[in-house]
Amino acid sequence: MRRNWLMLWIFIVSFLFFADLSIAQDEVKLGYLNVVPSLPTFVALEKGYFQELGLRVNATSFESGTLIVDALVAGRVDVNAMSSMIGYWLLEQRMPGTFKIFLVYGAKESRDDTFVVMAAKDSSLNGIMDLKGKRIGVFPGITSLALAKAALRRSFDPDKDATFIEIPPGNIVQALASGQIDAYFTPEPFGMIGVAKGVARYLVKSPMSSLNLKTGIIGGAFVFNSKFLTEKPLVAKKVKGAIYKGVDFIQTNEMEARKYLVKYANLPEPFAMKIPLENWIKIEQFNKASGQPYFDVLKKEGLFQKDIDTSQLYCQE
Repeated sequence: MRRNWLMLWIFIVSFLFFADLSIAQDEVKLGYLNVVPSLPTFVALEKGYFQELGLRVNATSFESGTLIVDALVAGRVDVNAMSSMIGYWLLEQRMPGTFKIFLVYGAKESRDDTFVVMAAKDSSLNGIMDLKGKRIGVFPGITSLALAKAALRRSFDPDKDATFIEIPPGNIVQALASGQIDAYFTPEPFGMIGVAKGVARYLVKSPMSSLNLKTGIIGGAFVFNSKFLTEKPLVAKKVKGAIYKGVDFIQTNEMEARKYLVKYANLPEPFAMKIPLENWIKIEQFNKASGQPYFDVLKKEGLFQKDIDTSQLYCQE
């Protein structure tokens, strides 16, 4: 009798083990940045949404948009969940057809709360016009510089009337405190950090609104490697479904979802609970022509060398 029970127990354990393997049979290489717009990915990982849909995910965090895009091109990741839209546009100029977008992150209208302009706490600066002739800190790289110039151009000629100083993210608040710069143009949470340290105050809370892009400003996107999408469309559909479930969870449980920013984005909890969030827009609900005006503005700033029809970069619904 004891032997029979033992054999039954072995059978049950084996059945559950192999059943679990059969459910999680589709392997996916997924890359992400530890930044706020990646929140649906964090939620999907924490809530087990990939496993629920029969996916075995090898998730890797990357330190920069350049590294994660390079991994996508090389096939080291099948899914980039998430990085900058500008980085994808640059990739499309260099290697057309490499990716397809299935989820975007950004503002649906001209106001965008992602970027801020900060001045010293005791500064006499009162508005964007007061930046004329001043030293403005930006993060290193052509993208940050182009965005800052585009945001200021409606007020004065930033090429002639301002000095831009590239400063690494970890040093930019201290650069303002020491007087190395008069203001800085950055994404959040660097405005919040400057205020929390008693160094900075908000000079302009939504500088990108000056672009007056009524169709919105798309800051980031979640994409498939085109080869992966072509060869494994059903697996790609599951990946999209899992991340979409992350989006749905954020919409209905935002405060709980924000807590994952502490773990993944390394934000102090007070910042994680207050940092502005834009919109995650599913491709089925997205106007694919809406990103073109933003691209065109940045092309005028010299960020892009070729024209691109940005509406062609998205997955078919």
